[in-house]
Amino acid sequence: MGEKLFFLYPGICQLLSLGLLFFSQNLVWLFCCLVLNGISRAFSSGSLDALIVDQAIAKRGEECLPDVTSRLAIMEQTGLALGCILGGFLSCLGDSYNVNILLRITLTVVTMGLCIFGIKEERIFGSGIQRPNLVSHLKEGLFTVFSRRDFPFILAGMLFTGFFITPIETYWQPVYLKLSDSSQGTWMLGVLSFVGFFLAAAGNSICRRLLIKYPGRQWRIYSISRVLGGSALLILALFQSAWIFVILYGGIYMLLGTGSVAENTLINQYTPGPLRASVLSVGSFLLQTGSMFGSVYSSLTVGHIDVTGLWLTSGGVLIGYTFLITLLLMAQKKKINLYDIESFENS
Repeated sequence: MGEKLFFLYPGICQLLSLGLLFFSQNLVWLFCCLVLNGISRAFSSGSLDALIVDQAIAKRGEECLPDVTSRLAIMEQTGLALGCILGGFLSCLGDSYNVNILLRITLTVVTMGLCIFGIKEERIFGSGIQRPNLVSHLKEGLFTVFSRRDFPFILAGMLFTGFFITPIETYWQPVYLKLSDSSQGTWMLGVLSFVGFFLAAAGNSICRRLLIKYPGRQWRIYSISRVLGGSALLILALFQSAWIFVILYGGIYMLLGTGSVAENTLINQYTPGPLRASVLSVGSFLLQTGSMFGSVYSSLTVGHIDVTGLWLTSGGVLIGYTFLITLLLMAQKKKINLYDIESFENS
C-alpha cells in the first residue's frame, strides 16, 4: 500500500478514538476508545519514519543515518514536550479534559492534511511489477534480522525497555505528588512531563553528536546510556526528595533519548528499504509487549513491594540485560561496520 497511505489509515482510527473519548460515559466506551487508539498506534508505527529514512538515504547515502534518526527523534520528543506543558495548563480549564481532547482532534486532522499534501511517495509497485506475498516478506525479514548476531539483541532490547518504562510512566505522578506539595495542581504534572520529554530531545541531540564524533560506537553509546538510565531509576527509588525526583526523572528520559537514537540508527543501518517499515513495526510491537509485561507485573506486585520495589526491579532488569548482551557480544568479538561520515562532518 505504501507508507504514506498506511500512515493515513491510523489517523482515521485516532479520530474515532478521540470522538469516543469525548463522549464516553462508561467503561465500555472507554474500552472501545483504548482499542481504537491501540490500533492507530500499531498501524502508524514505522510507516512514515521508514519513508523519510528511505528518502534521506536515497539523497545523501547511509552516512546520513545518525542525522536523520536523531532529527526525527528530536522533533517527536519536542512535540511531546510542548504537548505536555500545554496539556497541563489546558487541563485546568473546566472539570474535564474536553479542551485537551478537542485540541488533539484538531492536531490529528492537521497532521493528516500535512501528510496528504506535503509528503510525496513514489509508487514502489505498479506498472506490472508484482507485489511480494506475505510469506516471502516474512522470510526475508527473518533472514535480515538473524543474518547479524547483534540485530536480534537490539530488537529484544526494546522488549526490556518497554518493561523498564511502564512502571515509571504509570506511577511517577502519585509518587511525585506524595513527595511535593500536591496543592500545586495538575498543571505541575504537565510541566514535569515537559521537562522529561525536553531532556529526551536533548538526549537525542547528544547522541547525534556522539555518533558523529565516534563513528562505529553505536553499541557502546547504547549500552552505556541504558545502564546509566537503569542506575538512575535505582537511585530514584531509594531517595525520597522532590528535587532529587525532578533531577533523576529528567535524567532518565535524557538517557532514554540518547540510547534510542543509537538503537534506531543500528536498526535502520541493518534493514533494507523494502523491509524498513516492517522491522520498525516489529520493534514497536516488542516495545509494547514489554510494556504489557511491565503492566501485568506492576499490577500483581505493587501491593506487596510498593512502587520502590517495582522501580528497583525494572531498573535491575534493564541493567542486567544490557550487561549480558554486552559481555556476549564482546565474547563473540563482533565488529560493527563503521560509518563513512567524513562528508557529513564536513557539511
